[in-house]
Amino acid sequence: MLARHGQLRGVAGTLAAVMMLAACGDSTVAGREQAPTGETQSQTRAVDDDIRARLEALPGVTILGDEHIADFRFFTLDFEQPADHRNPQGEKFLQRMTLFHRSVTAPMVIDTEGAEIFAEPIAAEPVDLLKGNQVTVEHRFYGTSVPASRDWRLLDVWQSAADAHRVVEVFKTIYGARWLSTGVFRGGTAAILHRYFFPNDVQGTLAYAERHSLGLRDGRAAHFLAHMGDATCRERLKAVQRAALERRAELTPLLEAQVSWGFTFETVPADKALEFGVVRLPFNFWQYMGLAPYSCASIPEPTAPAQTLFDFVDMVAGPAYLFSDQALLSSGEPESYQTATELGAPLYPELELLPLLRYPGQQVPTLLPPVGVTKVYNPLPMLKVELWTRLHAKQVLILDGALSPWSASAFGVDARNDSYRLVDPEGIGFYGALTALEEPRRTFFFNRLSEWAGAPVHIPAP
Repeated sequence: MLARHGQLRGVAGTLAAVMMLAACGDSTVAGREQAPTGETQSQTRAVDDDIRARLEALPGVTILGDEHIADFRFFTLDFEQPADHRNPQGEKFLQRMTLFHRSVTAPMVIDTEGAEIFAEPIAAEPVDLLKGNQVTVEHRFYGTSVPASRDWRLLDVWQSAADAHRVVEVFKTIYGARWLSTGVFRGGTAAILHRYFFPNDVQGTLAYAERHSLGLRDGRAAHFLAHMGDATCRERLKAVQRAALERRAELTPLLEAQVSWGFTFETVPADKALEFGVVRLPFNFWQYMGLAPYSCASIPEPTAPAQTLFDFVDMVAGPAYLFSDQALLSSGEPESYQTATELGAPLYPELELLPLLRYPGQQVPTLLPPVGVTKVYNPLPMLKVELWTRLHAKQVLILDGALSPWSASAFGVDARNDSYRLVDPEGIGFYGALTALEEPRRTFFFNRLSEWAGAPVHIPAP
């Protein structure tokens, strides 16, 4: 897991780990299933004691790690998948997964990652609340889950949803209780896509801070940024952008010096990488406001020393962590391909900076790696999904944050379908947003989660 992407995921992982380890009270929201009898409990214990053997007997499963942690058992797995689910007898690849095992009678939550997987155990919020199991699935073409052919045509929303579908089919032979799905960031989008293509795999879906756009330059994000925060904060960010571009001769060598950290800039030259990062500065500032250690008060003056100015741009926009060769040619390749062909990308406003730009209009995913690969944007899949979520999606809960520009393009749902969208007014919609709700909304949504899962919700202690 590389650099900036890893750092941001690391912040997220730390918060999730804190929630996972937090003490839980005895209060519960009543589930819908009866407690098991003594005989059933004995049978369950026998199965749980033999869970490793049960997993090894599943087709295509290889156990890479097996740990006992707190009240669950944590497995690292490889799972054989068809590279093309339309040709299941063809090329195969190993998809990396992890498994939290508590009990075969507890609910199961499938956590669809939008990129590479966490190696460490990080429980999703609904897993903690339900004291359930969790199977986490690395996204195809990320991390170790890459077909040997690297045929980019096999990286589309249906193929990744079919990966999750096959996981559900195989693991339901052990975990027969109700299943839910979840994910955060692009993993939240993956959970929605899985539910769209295979609506009967799970009983409910909780998507946190999902990310998608319509088109290669979705203007909804730009409109959001024009009104986000107070005017003083917005102007201070613009002043930093202008100063960084005016003083690029001072800042570019500071970026180039990160070669000592292992970064190179052959694919996108350092000067262009710096400009791209500066253009993205407001978007990234608000995107991680709920997680990152900065605020409007931390924005430097445009007359600050070059190092101070660069440090702020580097912390917020991370040019090397997004546009170095090491970033673009690892996790950046599949991300750029996905956004260029189906998931779309936001418009990063350039108009006010235009006189200072050397590469205007070039920050689009079709111009980024993978190099030499045809990338044609197809708007239909996400348009269909947006229509489905608004009209037909049942038992879906979308949690967004008012601070995140991604909320401008969030999916809409209809409460008449027992589906809901929550907006965290002070965050970005990360794990923990459901627990942090004030009453009576918290109890209402805990009850919805309990009914979907057929199990009680364990309310965290204050």
